[in-house]
Amino acid sequence: MLQRIQTVYLLITFLLTVLMYFIPMGGVFIESTAAMNDITLIGMEMPDGTTSYAWGMLLLSIIILVVNIIGIGLYKNRIFQMRFNMFNILLNVAIYIFYFFFAWLCKEKLGGEGEFVYKLPLVFPIINIVLTYLAIRAIGRDEALVRSLDRIR
Repeated sequence: MLQRIQTVYLLITFLLTVLMYFIPMGGVFIESTAAMNDITLIGMEMPDGTTSYAWGMLLLSIIILVVNIIGIGLYKNRIFQMRFNMFNILLNVAIYIFYFFFAWLCKEKLGGEGEFVYKLPLVFPIINIVLTYLAIRAIGRDEALVRSLDRIR
């Protein structure tokens, strides 16, 4: 149901998650070689040409996309939709935990030298959390309105 504001919020979170696949989230800048190794949802390419895969982040982002689609489709069962979106918030927090752990591991593989460089897509999960929270509040308002209309006066 696209005319509901919570559906628009959830569509925006879906689009931001899809954008995270195409734009690097950050990287490790190595000063000695003046090279930047970008970290994406798929992983990070090492200077020797091998790729260190981030299966946790990739799996979480796929689950977030599926949860968003299912959450949009559950507009008739608002309580379950709210619970599904709370699960989506937890998944977005988990993607941060996996990102920082993966970035730390990659920095250790590079010998501990260099510094982290953060890019714009690293903010997308925070925006997703805020928009999902706003969607939960809007769903709650809809549920309260329906329940108030169902009462016998």
